[in-house]
Amino acid sequence: MRYIAIEKLERGMMLGMDIYDGKGRVLLEQGTILVSDEIQMLQGIGCTGVYIEDSFSEEVSVSMAISQGLRQEALKMVNSLFQDDGLEGVGKEEILAVTQRIIEEIRGKEQKIFDKMDVKIYEDYTYFHSVEVAVLSASLGLGCGMEPEELNTLVVAALLHDIGKRFVEEDVLNAKRRLTDEERVLIVQHPKLGYEFLRERFDFPEEVCFYVLEHHEWYNGGGYPLRKSGSDIPLIARIVKMADVYDAMTSKLPYHSPLLPTSVAEYIIENAGAEFDPELVEVFRQRVAMYPAGCEVVLSNGDTALVLENRIGAALEPKVKVIPTGEVIDLSSEENTKGLTILELLL
Repeated sequence: MRYIAIEKLERGMMLGMDIYDGKGRVLLEQGTILVSDEIQMLQGIGCTGVYIEDSFSEEVSVSMAISQGLRQEALKMVNSLFQDDGLEGVGKEEILAVTQRIIEEIRGKEQKIFDKMDVKIYEDYTYFHSVEVAVLSASLGLGCGMEPEELNTLVVAALLHDIGKRFVEEDVLNAKRRLTDEERVLIVQHPKLGYEFLRERFDFPEEVCFYVLEHHEWYNGGGYPLRKSGSDIPLIARIVKMADVYDAMTSKLPYHSPLLPTSVAEYIIENAGAEFDPELVEVFRQRVAMYPAGCEVVLSNGDTALVLENRIGAALEPKVKVIPTGEVIDLSSEENTKGLTILELLL
């Protein structure tokens, strides 16, 4: 499979993964041969790119942190939590069952690096974002050596971190205009609103609610709402903070286009000790691919190549396949006698 930006899709391309909405409903199935109407539909719902299958990219190893079925189930549950008429069907046990399955699937791939380009629908961003933050948080938590109980707490808090946004009007969340002072205050209040909602609605341990409250705290004390800093911010809140920022910045939002994973990684690394925990940044550098599998890159000799595979500890040195020759080069290997590196990620 390879990842193709939406503006580069052409008729006749074969879809490599299911496309589904924020309720987990399949809109287009894997294997669909795209025609003009379907490409226009994907553009209309705000997809920024999709995976396609072709003969050149059949060797690509896209690391699916969790299965498509589990991702759909998690999306459906998160969507219900944001709807008043869906709340009755989702209780603490249902949430714990999904988060436990997320952990089990990620633990089964513990040595896999986080390297998938996410395929989101623009208007359903909040639901996709909640699931992606839970998945990335679980990977980072494993990288920190968390014990099972702490890891469970982390993934619950990560999945529910933005639940306070259910009390913010959609036209405020998705505003392309300058927000009023009152609207900005409401946005900033969403961690507190989520904290209060979880305390009133679910019988989670108190610390889960506090981690939701604290997921916008900065390591240097510049965050909100409590202005905590350093180790006074619990590790779980620091992890959710990092996962939240990474997914938000790589996503299409009303106020910005999606940034490249490399650009967001550079931002996180540059802000170690300011916005982010420096030790956690090192875990991030080991476990999140700078050049996701299936994407095209420019090599230091000017060649274009397709990223085939990433590995933990070699986030800057994946295995690539040169276009159009098909030569496979492991950039982390001593056999890379030309000393090739990656200059640029192409999307």
